[in-house]
Amino acid sequence: MPANLTPQYRLAEQWYKQATTLPDKIDALRDMMAIIPKHKGTEHLRAGLRSRMSKHVHELENPKGSVGGGTQPFNIRKEGIGQSVLIGLANSGKSELLNALTGMPAKVGDYQFTTQIPNVGMIQFENVRIQLIDPPSLEFPDTKTQVYGLIRNADTFIFVVDLTTDATKQAEDLCAILETYGFDFYECSQAVTDDNKRLKKMVSILANKWDSEGAAVVWNQLERSFGSRFPLLRTSCLDGTGLDNVGQMLFKQLGRMRIYTRISTGNVDYQNPIVLEQGSTVSDAGERLHKKWKTGVKYASLWGSGKFDGQRVSREYVLSDGDIVELHS
Repeated sequence: MPANLTPQYRLAEQWYKQATTLPDKIDALRDMMAIIPKHKGTEHLRAGLRSRMSKHVHELENPKGSVGGGTQPFNIRKEGIGQSVLIGLANSGKSELLNALTGMPAKVGDYQFTTQIPNVGMIQFENVRIQLIDPPSLEFPDTKTQVYGLIRNADTFIFVVDLTTDATKQAEDLCAILETYGFDFYECSQAVTDDNKRLKKMVSILANKWDSEGAAVVWNQLERSFGSRFPLLRTSCLDGTGLDNVGQMLFKQLGRMRIYTRISTGNVDYQNPIVLEQGSTVSDAGERLHKKWKTGVKYASLWGSGKFDGQRVSREYVLSDGDIVELHS
């Protein structure tokens, strides 16, 4: 049966053949897969497109190491309770924010593309830590492919915009660039699902350099344009405005909760909470302690979200951040 490929498909195919970077190849493949006629005559061709897409995505997420077996700075193992990545245009102040929030000595400069490999730090929120990554700018051509692979694995995006310039346009440009890469974003009113986590991300916006002259006017415009879409926070690395609130904002966006265990003597370990996703149950908390507790937990005594302290709850009970549980088998 003939494939009967359309002119639009041929154009996308030509774009794919001319593409020189993995993100561009993936974009072209995505168009080809969307346009190609769906019938028996294109079955093998569609299978080939899926195979190429899988290969290119694997190459992005697992870039080859440097010559001689050296380390790959864009392969960053997740640590803490989640990974958030700072995304901004050149000179937006990402590295300055990483320094202020984590204490890591990232290189800062007033010229474009100061950051050429990712900087990594940990931000403390109460008794948990969140991994914060400052990758090169999306505009830096030499690392475009590596940055794309890195941010696909992140849990949340943090847009960093500069209040000394048109911050609204910066945020619009970041959305547009990431959308061309295939990313989509959860907005404030949308519930987070497990579908396509690598390409649909929670986003917050840090409006940096609040201490600068005229920042309030720029902030008001940004708030009107994006305040209903994403959480916004004003920050200044000079006077510290907003920095103490970043950890709480990220913790909320990650959708995590902290559960504390109590033993029969009444002692509670507040320094090492069990960190679970929102919506997790007593059974999930037990499994995090030990796999046998997944089915071994019969009930729990609960302090926190229950009707009274020490309330007996079933293994299906949905927990809340800060709950204390005493598990019983």
